[in-house]
Amino acid sequence: MGTSQMRLAIRFLRICACFLLVCAAASTAILPQAEAEGSSQVLVPTPSNNKKATFTSEGVTIDYGNMAQGYVMIKHAQTDTGLKVRITMGNTEYTYDLNGRNEFEVFPLQLGNGQYNVQVFSRVEGNYYALVAEKSITVVLVDPNIIYLYPSQYVNYTADSKIVAKSNELCAGLETDREKVKAIYAYCSRSIQFDYIFATKPKSGYLPDIDSVLDNRKGICFDYAALMAGMLRAQGIPTKLVIGYADKSYHAWNNVLLDGKWYRFDATFASVSMTAQTYREERYY
Repeated sequence: MGTSQMRLAIRFLRICACFLLVCAAASTAILPQAEAEGSSQVLVPTPSNNKKATFTSEGVTIDYGNMAQGYVMIKHAQTDTGLKVRITMGNTEYTYDLNGRNEFEVFPLQLGNGQYNVQVFSRVEGNYYALVAEKSITVVLVDPNIIYLYPSQYVNYTADSKIVAKSNELCAGLETDREKVKAIYAYCSRSIQFDYIFATKPKSGYLPDIDSVLDNRKGICFDYAALMAGMLRAQGIPTKLVIGYADKSYHAWNNVLLDGKWYRFDATFASVSMTAQTYREERYY
């Protein structure tokens, strides 16, 4: 295969992998845990245990007691039926899969202050779903960027995850956020390889397991972005996982807040020595 053909093949694999895996993303539970010793910067979601801020209906529990921190926690009683969560503000909506294991999952409130509508649907047949729970909440965030300091369904980790320990190792002795971002970005772009084999066989319902990405040292764009987001959030640096288009490729990358300004970091393209002329953001988590 010539150089030009190889580049085209690589680009095709990347487009297919990012499109299929990001679009097919489904749920993995995030279990609330206490902060690990020595990890005081790591924010972890916890149920509020506030009955006045907990809504239940048809086996669904919506815990919105920590909405000021930028997230809600939702679970459904044990079931094999397919479940969906839809979170809406105005004309903008985010749809997720929900596990049926009676385990809380964390969903971000990334649309800022205002009134949200939180809905849970249960599959009736095929692609038809019925509404089983609905709750409107009015969100006033303690800080507009607090959302991007917590783990959630797409950036899934706990205080004792391997990626937190690795983040602390990489940032040991570093004093500024810029130094920490530089160290983590360098690690993600140089130590993680693009997984061309996995890219040809995408799995339905895939979400990044960032500890596994760390162990295996390989992944696709969704993995790179989730890993970098988790590592930076563990250092108290607000980081978005962004999904959209890099030129014509459906893609995932990060936006990182430094000195009051958001900067784009694309660890995937850096790892394969590619660049994009234009980026168009569609969703962020």
